[in-house]
Amino acid sequence: MNLNTPIHGTTPKDYLQSVDLALALVTLLRSHGEVTISTAARRFGISPSTVHRSMAMLVYRGFAVRTESRSYLPGPALGAPPLRPGVGRALVEAASPYMHAIATECGETCHLMILTEGTCHFLHSVEGTAPVRVGSRRGQVMPAELNSGGRAMLAELSQVELRRLYPDMADEPFTDFRRQLHRIRQSGIAVNRGLYESDVSAVGACLKNDLGDIVGALSIASPSSRFPKSQKLSTTTLLRHVRDLNRRLIHRSTPDTDHKWG
Repeated sequence: MNLNTPIHGTTPKDYLQSVDLALALVTLLRSHGEVTISTAARRFGISPSTVHRSMAMLVYRGFAVRTESRSYLPGPALGAPPLRPGVGRALVEAASPYMHAIATECGETCHLMILTEGTCHFLHSVEGTAPVRVGSRRGQVMPAELNSGGRAMLAELSQVELRRLYPDMADEPFTDFRRQLHRIRQSGIAVNRGLYESDVSAVGACLKNDLGDIVGALSIASPSSRFPKSQKLSTTTLLRHVRDLNRRLIHRSTPDTDHKWG
């Protein structure tokens, strides 16, 4: 297989073709902006089915997104700013006991994330106990507006801060988006019904210190097929544990501005 992409050094002894293909696709997405399965297959001289399997993993990890026309664009993980080494370590330690309690009480998976520009970085996940459950999203990056924790954090921002994150959003959709976020802020809970992954739904709540600084967010994710039954328990459980966790965050600043959570 000739991937026809820049090569640095000699071929590794334990060369993995599947990994090389995934990285070559990332390079192609970054340089071309839009890629189709057939175009990539012809470029690399491999079958479309092989490209499709690798591209599906890139979508899963946030490095690509699929359009309605079945082409692929660079995903949020490619454009997201890198986190400083160690960011969130103390936050994970503080939140972990609550996340384990949530997962046990609800049987659903609990995620911890922070907001970086317009994206959410998933710092930690505790999987639920249900046989069919949402898997860990640790290390993934998603658009903040397309997941419950991200929306809960965005709801705490001002109009100016939101417009800076979404400068290209037209005025009418932006106003409607602000109305949605205002309702989230009033209720304290954000709901995601398959916005990013159609088969995953979730509720999310913002973590804040006593100064009102956004520290992060917790979410409880369920398979969308079970969400109508699990939503009520997930909501009450999340709000209770977030309230208790926020008491531990007194006098702490945000992960991006203070090494106390580093």
